[in-house]
Amino acid sequence: MAAGEIAQALGLSPSGLSFHLKDLAHADLVTPRQEGRFVIYTANFDAMTALIGFLTDNCCAGAACAVNTSADCCAAAPSCARDKTPTERSDEQR
Repeated sequence: MAAGEIAQALGLSPSGLSFHLKDLAHADLVTPRQEGRFVIYTANFDAMTALIGFLTDNCCAGAACAVNTSADCCAAAPSCARDKTPTERSDEQR
């Protein structure tokens, strides 16, 4: 899929998406190829499956990771990153 199409579908700026796609390509999760003046990205599903397997085994200790879609998913966690600005999250990482 062309980078511009991905940006439009996700409602992101092309430059912002380009930054993320570059990181995904560096991690081998997507493969870029030039077609004329467009860059086409293809998902590397084998790498994505391996990453999900690694995260499940090592971050979830083999337990199924529950997906909570409710708006109050962080009610029990007052320091939820979702509720913080990027600056506040960056300050916590230092």
